[in-house]
Amino acid sequence: MRAKRWAIPAVLLLLAGYAATGLTMVQPDEVGIVRRFGAVLREPWEPGLHWGLPIGLDRVNRVKVQQTRTLAIGVDRATAAPLARGADADASDSLTGDLNLVAAEVLVQYRIREPVAYLFRAADAESNLRAVAEAATARAISHRGIDELLTTGRAELADGLTRSIQQQADRSGLGVSVVAVRLGRVAPPAAVAPAFADAARARSDRRQAVTRAEEYRDRARAEAAGRAVEIADTAAGRAERLVQPAKGEAERFTRVLAEARKAPDSARSRLLLESLAELLPRFRRKVIVAPGQDLDIGLLDDGLGRPTGPEAEAAGSRAPTAPAEGGPR
Repeated sequence: MRAKRWAIPAVLLLLAGYAATGLTMVQPDEVGIVRRFGAVLREPWEPGLHWGLPIGLDRVNRVKVQQTRTLAIGVDRATAAPLARGADADASDSLTGDLNLVAAEVLVQYRIREPVAYLFRAADAESNLRAVAEAATARAISHRGIDELLTTGRAELADGLTRSIQQQADRSGLGVSVVAVRLGRVAPPAAVAPAFADAARARSDRRQAVTRAEEYRDRARAEAAGRAVEIADTAAGRAERLVQPAKGEAERFTRVLAEARKAPDSARSRLLLESLAELLPRFRRKVIVAPGQDLDIGLLDDGLGRPTGPEAEAAGSRAPTAPAEGGPR
């Protein structure tokens, strides 16, 4: 009787414990995907406490949809510098567009966008995403030369990989969203790595030389432009100094011409007087002759029988020198 009396509470306790297995807590960064009797429920469970059917009847997969996951391609971990270390022996090489070999490290960062597709569309979504990323990386590298991959083409390669991996993941229905693709070390095989390092240093030296030449060109252009402005300003000032007096003389001549046309006789008299006022101070001797009076040439003599002025100097230079005493006559 005592055993029967304890059996019922024990069964009830077991049933309560079994029913309590349907209690599930979904964390704030998760969603719960519920499979009830093997069929996936249409609505996932939001963060919070949920009570479903006991274990065996409901199975809940909690998926962190806000977590950014990282998938490494080529190596276990990435380094920042492309030629910082030699290639790993186990790393697989990819063939470039110019038939060289490179070892590339790629980090794919992604989030789970469709939890149901991520869990049940493929047997292992992460393995499928890895295969998609490896294929996209090999395809992208095969379309580029090794110099581009080692120098300026890294950012373009990463952007192209982001789009390509996302497109392939969508076609496969993996239910992921590719956040970013980051390139780690991209290096040639270890046997030829020193030669590529020398080539990279040579390219760096060339870029520095080009930069210095461009700086010199810009500085020379600026100096030439400043000198040109200075010359133009000087020429403009000189032209202004010459043009303004010329304009003034032209205006004066125009006014005199207008007055001369009104009174020709007065204009001729004025011009004669102005010319005499300018010329007379240049002569040492002046002779004024009344109109109709004859001019006596002797008035031009200096009193010694020799003409004065420039004619006298010219005649003196042509006169013969007197012979010395005792010489021939």
